[in-house]
Amino acid sequence: MTNSQSNNFSEDFDDFFESSLCGFVIADGNGKITRINMCVARWLNSSPDQLTGKRISDLLSVGSRIYFETHLWPLLRIQGHFDEVSVELTDTGKGKFPVYINGYERRDENNKPLFLRFTLFQATDRRLYEENLQMAKKLAETNLNIEQQQAVIREQFIAVLGHDLRNPLGGIMSAAQLLTRSELSERDKKLMSIVHSSSKRMYEMINNIMDLARGRLGGGISINPVTVDLEQLLNEVSNELKVSWPERIIESHFKINHSIECDPGRISQLVSNLLANAITHGASDTPIILDAEANDEFWEISVTNRGQKIPEEAIKNLFNPFHREGTESNQNGLGLGLYISSEIANAHHGLLSVTSDENKTCFTFRAVL
Repeated sequence: MTNSQSNNFSEDFDDFFESSLCGFVIADGNGKITRINMCVARWLNSSPDQLTGKRISDLLSVGSRIYFETHLWPLLRIQGHFDEVSVELTDTGKGKFPVYINGYERRDENNKPLFLRFTLFQATDRRLYEENLQMAKKLAETNLNIEQQQAVIREQFIAVLGHDLRNPLGGIMSAAQLLTRSELSERDKKLMSIVHSSSKRMYEMINNIMDLARGRLGGGISINPVTVDLEQLLNEVSNELKVSWPERIIESHFKINHSIECDPGRISQLVSNLLANAITHGASDTPIILDAEANDEFWEISVTNRGQKIPEEAIKNLFNPFHREGTESNQNGLGLGLYISSEIANAHHGLLSVTSDENKTCFTFRAVL
């Protein structure tokens, strides 16, 4: 190395040493400071000249000084270094200054200490970060405990719906059905028919609320996929709706090449909800169209009806629970049908969407294979 290169290197090192944002301290083999940079001096509200000649431990607060002399200094002598130890610089008039310190000892060929080098990093932000992490951890643990408590409440809630409400209601439905077969007057038959239809509607509402509890409070609606003849399944659903609504026309158009994997009960529920929705809100003098397609790439089911356009604002909330179209609440039930249908679509790794204009409204379920 030439003299010019040596001078440039010395100037570069001096500039790095003095302008660095972390602290550098060089001490002799006995721990007396021979050089200290402006960063450490600034932290201590002092100057490098005032600190030169002191021991490195003199820069530390009482507690950190004791720890340095009893732990860190022997550690340097034994293994020649220590890494990222949290200490505090002495009170500078603004309080103790927290830092992380690294130490390194250089020895000669006779294993005699030549000098010591210390690197100091400001620890204020890091300690704040660590405190925030601790707070976040405690908050996460609290949230976990709350979630565990909610899980217990959720299971109890579903159990109440499934057993304490649904089972007695099932008994009422069965009794009403048996009584309709008995010899009753026309008036009593009409009354029993009302009891049976109303209890059946309540039974469906309870099932919907159970699905809401599982989907909204739990991990989503569970399904049990099996191989299904989709055309047969859809015909069964549409035929059931035709019996309940004999005055309405449901036209089916299928393009199904092979069977699919799905939960038949849940898909029947989805299609039934869409058809019932179309019957309730669609134009009564036009047919409802049930389309389905299944090929090697995807399978799709859509329900289309004529009627008034669904406003854009309503479409944004259409698949939210308890959303009702219009104001006729007696027709809309709890407003869970489309929400549950959407959850069923998600459980089948598909998507339920809607398009609506002045001519028609179409709900489409599509799943990619």
